[in-house]
Amino acid sequence: MFESEDKPRSPHFWRIIVISVVLFVATTGLLVFLLQQGVREEVPLTGILHAGDPDYDWYGKYMDLESPKVQMSKSLSGNRLVIFSAIIENNGERTVDVVEVELSFFNYDKLISSVIRTPLRPGPYTPPIQTFEKRVFTLYVEDIPPHWLAQNAEIAFHGFRFLAKP
Repeated sequence: MFESEDKPRSPHFWRIIVISVVLFVATTGLLVFLLQQGVREEVPLTGILHAGDPDYDWYGKYMDLESPKVQMSKSLSGNRLVIFSAIIENNGERTVDVVEVELSFFNYDKLISSVIRTPLRPGPYTPPIQTFEKRVFTLYVEDIPPHWLAQNAEIAFHGFRFLAKP
């Protein structure tokens, strides 16, 4: 009375299963390959110009940090962190491929700590800053100085490097 009839499988059933498995394996393999390409050793940067270098003093007036912002936030784990962001503006005639910034923490007028970070470095996803070009960056600092009272923090250029001509 309530018996169900077994319907025969489509003649293409096994063909579809095999094609699906092959596509899944190929997609997974491609993802693993692409993710492995992103893991690279960081090469130490050389040739960076700092204050006191004649080329730094000459070209430094053409580099600008536009709209610097410093914000306090909390990470997902509940720890405090400081977010620094700005726009690097290259108003000179040379292409820049490395920019170093100094992040300084103050209690009133007293310097508590400073950290050097590199928001722009050569890589597969980071093109150099061409002449008259701007680039936005954001840096997170999780290791906040323990005696910092969250009074004042500043960001300033520390160094940069010109793109080597091929």
